[in-house]
Amino acid sequence: MTRRDIHAFTSATRQNYIYAAYPDPAVWLAQFDLAVAKAEAEIPLVRDAAGYQAVLRHLATTFRDAHTGVQFQMAPIDAKWPGFLVRFDNGRYRVTSSRLAGVRDDAELTACDGKPVSWWIDTIGQYEISTPIALENSRMTAALRLLMDQDSPLRPRPSQCVIDGRTVVLDWKPAPLDELQPIMLSWQGKRKRGVTTRLVGADGAWVTLGYFAPETARQASDFHAAIAAAPSLRNKRYIVLDVRGNSGGPYDWFMGYLRGLYGQAYADYYATARLHIRGVYRLSPAYVALDGEAEQTADAFKTPVDTTFDVNRAKDDREQERAKAAGAPWFKAASIPIVRGKAPTSPVRAQVYVLTDYGCASACIAFVDEMKEFPGVRQIGLPTFVDRRSGSSVAIPLPSGNATAHFAAMTRDGRQRDDNVPQIPSLRFTGDIRDDQAVERWVTRSVAVGS
Repeated sequence: MTRRDIHAFTSATRQNYIYAAYPDPAVWLAQFDLAVAKAEAEIPLVRDAAGYQAVLRHLATTFRDAHTGVQFQMAPIDAKWPGFLVRFDNGRYRVTSSRLAGVRDDAELTACDGKPVSWWIDTIGQYEISTPIALENSRMTAALRLLMDQDSPLRPRPSQCVIDGRTVVLDWKPAPLDELQPIMLSWQGKRKRGVTTRLVGADGAWVTLGYFAPETARQASDFHAAIAAAPSLRNKRYIVLDVRGNSGGPYDWFMGYLRGLYGQAYADYYATARLHIRGVYRLSPAYVALDGEAEQTADAFKTPVDTTFDVNRAKDDREQERAKAAGAPWFKAASIPIVRGKAPTSPVRAQVYVLTDYGCASACIAFVDEMKEFPGVRQIGLPTFVDRRSGSSVAIPLPSGNATAHFAAMTRDGRQRDDNVPQIPSLRFTGDIRDDQAVERWVTRSVAVGS
């Protein structure tokens, strides 16, 4: 099963992954062949579902691409834990969710089995994390997995750790995954999806933009309502655009909001980061099908039209059809002209803050890219997630039926933000970013005091 799925994963990569065809397929495929050879060498370690998942996950992480990976459709693997978890906290590793007497929440963990905690984090990053382990979001994910053992044959399980300066022997017992997984996801930025507008503090407004990809008619309606309400906020003292946990979607939705808030002339003058992009698309059957589905969804939800970004849409559609007919492996969109005249006057008098966390990903980071082009806008909270210039994942089921591989089918030539680089806040929240009341107090009583 493992060998067959690795071979299918390899074949699907070559057919669907953008970097397997562009810009330098020979170099990329040579590196990929080495990764596949390592995965095949690990096959003898597979004894059960845990080993199967560990080997496939390791292969997928070699891409270092958040838009590429593997998702398992199997019964959850039994996990063990010592009665507490570990999280990343401003450069340190601290206990969380402790149910063990004598090990308090927020206690600092510094080493396990004679090795510094950084060694354990780096090891987990090597085998299980799709983004570079030096990044905060990666270290948070790795920390949460350190004491959540699922019998991976690729890395050891610690037997004792140093916590607040004393050695604690780890007594591994079955973990209540139903209770712990939501907690782990919340530390990584997973939040309840929502779009709302409300008034806060002394003449402030709090706009939650929890998604840029509505999944239901109600979610689309809520976003349209936020766009309609945006002009009424312009004369507030401050506006918080809360994009914590926003995993992305089409750019059209956030541009619709920015045009609602700032007016089209001002928004189009400053929101130019995305206009530097020239999309390059892998013309595999899976991507062609995905492209058609996206257009149908846009029509159903009355997605705002980003006329500036879509200026070449008709031309690009014609050229893409010609490329498909010719059997070309990829298609490159036309460049977008950036016309800059005299800067218009902003209709927004409010100080605008963009509140981010590790869960702000993909198009959410692109939204922050655009917001930082606007004079006076400040990013606050925690760094965003990261991505490569790739995107638009296609799903390919593997033959065992136990997993689905996902491959980025396009890349964004010309994007100004480099691969796997987060947007960093100018003002950091050092508390629990999940605590909405604490974050709001911080904003209203500290951040926005001088606004």
